[in-house]
Amino acid sequence: MTTTERVPPLAPPRRTAGGPGWWQRRRGLWAPVVTVAIILVIWEALGRAGAWDPLFFARPTEIWSGFLHLTDGPLWSDLAVSGQEFALGMLIALGVGVPVGMALGSIRWLYQSFDPIINALYSTPILVLTPLLVVWFGLGIGSKIANVAIMAIFPVIINMIEGVRTTDPALLRAARSFGAGRLALYKDVTFPAVTPFFITAVRLAIGKGMIAVVVGEYIAATEGIGYRIRADAEAFNTGRYLAGVMIMVVISVLIMSAVKMAEKRLTAWRPSISE
Repeated sequence: MTTTERVPPLAPPRRTAGGPGWWQRRRGLWAPVVTVAIILVIWEALGRAGAWDPLFFARPTEIWSGFLHLTDGPLWSDLAVSGQEFALGMLIALGVGVPVGMALGSIRWLYQSFDPIINALYSTPILVLTPLLVVWFGLGIGSKIANVAIMAIFPVIINMIEGVRTTDPALLRAARSFGAGRLALYKDVTFPAVTPFFITAVRLAIGKGMIAVVVGEYIAATEGIGYRIRADAEAFNTGRYLAGVMIMVVISVLIMSAVKMAEKRLTAWRPSISE
């Protein structure tokens, strides 16, 4: 008589004690902070060692001192002017660029008619038109708003066109088969599909808009952070000049971080790369 050998049940997988460590859980937050800190330490050490002429480049401590001097001066009024120019220019770019891009992506003959023109304008260095915008709109905020709107609108239009044109046709056919009209198609299929493209458009437009504000004020302005940067650069006040540049960098990073947070909420249905 044969006896069957009983196979013991498989043991459950052993869990690692403690799970991921503190650094692994917060690496996305602290890794860039540590990287920037190391760069600043090396930068400061090289500056104190005389690696360059302080007239032409400043150490982080000198830039911090320049920032403190700016806060005692017209920094906040300059930021208010630049912020107003940037916000109004971005509103125009998004308010015009989104519907225009969606219309061009939806209507074939419009796309075929205007796509070469849009690509040509996007590849044109629009900033060379800044003096002309000053002639049209003056030295006030009008020329800077126009500068931001012109620089930021083309990334919006191009990304919205691509978002509409790459919407899954199977989803559109399925929605039509259930009796969805044009408005329902846009609301339930097209808008969710173009959301990632819209977020990309906003990111690109923010970068273009920040450049447009600074360059517009740098060329022809009597106030604003770009004007302040130019004034300090012409006076060889390197610490304050680089402090103004760093202010714009920090503002850009904060705005981009806010956009990323909004992206996570708007596209929560999309699987992340780690999944």
